[in-house]
Formats: sequence, C-alpha cells, structure tokens
Amino acid sequence: MTGQAEQFTDLPEDDESPAPDTSVGGIAFASFITSLGIVFLVQSMQIQSQAGVWPRILAISLVLLAGAQTISAVLQRLRRSSHHSIALPSWRRLFTAAWLLGYCVASQWVGFGVAMLVFVPVYMFVMGYRRPLWIVLITAGFAVGLTFVFDTVANVPVWSSRL
Repeated sequence: MTGQAEQFTDLPEDDESPAPDTSVGGIAFASFITSLGIVFLVQSMQIQSQAGVWPRILAISLVLLAGAQTISAVLQRLRRSSHHSIALPSWRRLFTAAWLLGYCVASQWVGFGVAMLVFVPVYMFVMGYRRPLWIVLITAGFAVGLTFVFDTVANVPVWSSRL
C-alpha cells in the first residue's frame, strides 16, 4: 500500500497507537468522543422514519467503542503506580475532534453526501496525504459506498436531500 508511505513520519510513534492512550489528554479526548456519540444518539432517536436506523447504529457503535476506550485507559492509568506529567492531546487529535464536530453540524445543513465530499479530502490533506490521485480515489470510494448503503440498500435518497 503506497498510501501509507506518503504520510508525514515526524510524529512520535505513540501518537498513532491503536492502544488506549492513558494520558489525561487521551482520556479527555476519548470522553469527548463518547459524549459526542451520546448527543448524536439522542438526536438520531428523534428521526422516526427508516432513515434513522443508520445514524442510530453509528451513534451506538461510537458510544460503545469510545466508551470502552475511555474505561480501558482509565483502568490502565489507575493500575500504574508512577505519576506522569499531563500530556496534551496532539494537534491531530484536536483537529480530528473539531473537524468531526464541524462535519456533523455541516451535514445537518448541506446534507450528508455533500459534507462528505468536503470532509474526506480536506481531512486526508491535513493528515499528510499529498497525492491528489489517492485523495480523489478514496473520496470517490466513500461516495460510491455512501450511495450503495443509503440509496440502494436503505432506499434513502442521500444525494437528493438532507437526512
């Protein structure tokens, strides 16, 4: 996969670790994402049509996974006996949280598909992908997948209106 080689490599190795980040900043970030998932779960419960099933599934998954990450990180931190200095979240984590929040808000106004066409390429560029072909191909893949899931499987016209 040549896409990985195009990313910046000047980040600390633990910044991109899939393991729970036990720093205070990491726990705060996971807690924020869990809270965001709860907010969107409550909002998705207000959608009474079939279109509300997919947002509910995503919100429940976000709450469960981010909640598990938060609990795991807190438990790991409590088990450690040494006290470490407070580590602030990396700029990537802060940008991801802010950009995800902006994406969710924007998708309410302009529609899910249109917001995705802006969100994915900008996010990829900021995260270090520089080859336009990869950015276009991945964005197109998301658009095709989005169309398949919503328009074909769920019978929800994602490109013609807001969800």
